[in-house]
Amino acid sequence: MPKILIVEDDPFIAMDLEDTFLSEGYEVLGPIATVDAGLSLLKEEKPDVAMLDYNLGRETSIPIARALNDNSIPFFFLSGQIKRVIIDNDVAGIKVIPKPFIPEKLVQEVQALSG
Repeated sequence: MPKILIVEDDPFIAMDLEDTFLSEGYEVLGPIATVDAGLSLLKEEKPDVAMLDYNLGRETSIPIARALNDNSIPFFFLSGQIKRVIIDNDVAGIKVIPKPFIPEKLVQEVQALSG
């Protein structure tokens, strides 16, 4: 069973994402709402793929993205602020999926990344 890390600070979106991927047969790590929680989880678990909400309140998920990148774990960003992600993103070449999103498209994206 593939493992997916979900980083999302909005509890309703997080529950939706979790339900979507559980119903597709994924083991869900998280949902995680903070950088500290995400980095701590990555010390214990290695997901096969991850999706990161870019804006986590007063912080961004870039530190988690760097940790995933360092461990060759594929991921993409979810964001309602596409221009900010593109400007701020120092993790080159990572896909950004805009919010609102279609759950089936996210599943397709995750399947493509996890091979």
